[in-house]
This record gives sequence, structure tokens and C-alpha cells, in this order.
Amino acid sequence: MNDNIIEMKNVSRSFDKVQAVRDLDLAVPRGCIYGFLGRNGAGKTTAIKMLAGLIRADTGSVKVVGADPREFTVEDKRRVGYVSEKEMLPPPMRVGALVKFCAQFYPDWDHGLVERVLKRFRIDPKSKVKTLSLGQNRQLALLLALAQRPELLLLDEPAGGLDVVARREFLEEILELIREKGRTIFFSSHILSDVERVADRIGILANGSLRFNESLDTLKETVKQVRFFGSENGFENFAPPDAFRIRREKDEALVTLRLHSESELAAFATEHGCQFEIRDLNLEDLFYELVRDGGDESITTSKA
Repeated sequence: MNDNIIEMKNVSRSFDKVQAVRDLDLAVPRGCIYGFLGRNGAGKTTAIKMLAGLIRADTGSVKVVGADPREFTVEDKRRVGYVSEKEMLPPPMRVGALVKFCAQFYPDWDHGLVERVLKRFRIDPKSKVKTLSLGQNRQLALLLALAQRPELLLLDEPAGGLDVVARREFLEEILELIREKGRTIFFSSHILSDVERVADRIGILANGSLRFNESLDTLKETVKQVRFFGSENGFENFAPPDAFRIRREKDEALVTLRLHSESELAAFATEHGCQFEIRDLNLEDLFYELVRDGGDESITTSKA
């Protein structure tokens, strides 16, 4: 069995001559929680819709649970759950009737989970969908996807519209699902604290292409912000290796870089006659440093 549940190779997709995704290569191993990150317009929703089989790639190949999503069999579709960023549930239906309707299509439907989560989210099965709040509507869509017990769950901004408590409860359900061997969750979110709490792998999309695809632990352990200071020669032409961003001032340089070893960094600092200090970054800081426009800034004013 292929260890990757998602594979995209050289995938591109355009809309009205605007390229949303370009030459995207993505591999997601089975059994992980994968956080798919990017700025607005980076191509996340387009990529997820291709994984769900809703749109076709212009070029390249897409494989999900071993098959092209556009050619999924009924059995393949049962293996993949999907909640879109703007999920629309039928307003006239009552919650209980909608649950019962969906359940008939999934042999592994988890009725116990439905009952537990409806109580947890305080959603009355007798309520009509149109009477639910925006947050409750979102919770119901997530519940319907979770109850399928899918092998792969695709979520586009799953916590949109949820308050802090509801988001935390949803994340606990996500963790409960992933404890089942072989299940995978692939989700995008702008709430990076949530991603950092549950994801074990991270992909960062920028301008339609994947810039990073690795474990969250590796990313946090190796991407650091380093402050160089104390150089008599200044930092005008200062360029550490594997730097993503360099902010130069007269008496220091603030650099975001891939740190391979502290001894190599010390040797580089000695060579340039300066000192340094290493700063850890959380996921939000990492994301900001890695995707913001511009990688080399020079500030001519000295620090006050």
C-alpha cells in the first residue's frame, strides 16, 4: 500500500487566465493531521476542491486514496469526507432528518458520535437548519463529516464562525478521530493557534506553489530567528546561508533562517566578527516570516 493518501504532481489550475495553483507537488502520508496554510488567494481552496473532485486540474495528476477524485467510485467517495469553506445545508430540513438522510449512504456511520456531539454543541435534533446560528450550522456540517468515519477528512477553514469553546471542542473530536489507525485529516485554517495545537505536519502554500512540506516539529526546530550584533564592519552586505528573510540595520541584522547546527552559525558569526542570539518562533511567527512579501530589508536608521 502507498504510504501517501494524497499525491499531487505538477498540478496547475487557472481561472480566467489567473493561475490559482502552479506546478504544485504535494504528498501527504496516511495517519497524520496535516495543516495546509497560506495567505488569502494563495490557492488553498482551489487545491482542496481538486482533492475533493469538485474541479479538475488543468495539468498534472491528482491521487486521493489511490484514485483520481474525478473518477471516484461510490466506495471511494465513502472513504473521503469533505467540508467546504461555505458549506450549504438544506434550510427547510430538521437536524435529525438531515442526519438520518446522510446516515443511509455510509455503512460505518457513527450514531453514537452524532448523539454525543449534538449534545456537546447544544444542537436540538428537532430544530430546522434555517433556525441555526452561523456557528451551529458550521458545527452541524462538521458533525456530518465526522460521523462518516472517513479514511480521509478534507476541511476548508473548518473553524470559521466558531467561538473559542466550540473550536476547542471540535479540535478534541478531530483528535479522537485521528486516534483510529490509518485515518488522515487535511485542513486549512487561518487560526494558526488551532493548527499548532493539533497538526503534526504542515504545508505552506505561496503564490500557488508549495514552499514547505514537513513535520511541524521539524519546522519549529530548524527555522529560527537570529539576531546578529556587535560587528565593527556593519551588516550592509551581510548574507547568512539558508536565510528566508534578512532585516538589516546599522548595528544589527535580524535574520530568519534554516538552522542546521549552532556550531555552523557560530563559525559564520566569528567569520564576520559579530555575536548572535537565537530566538524560537511559534507557528504564527513562522508563517508571517516565511510568506510575507519581500525577503531582504535594509533599514538605514539606527536603533534608538
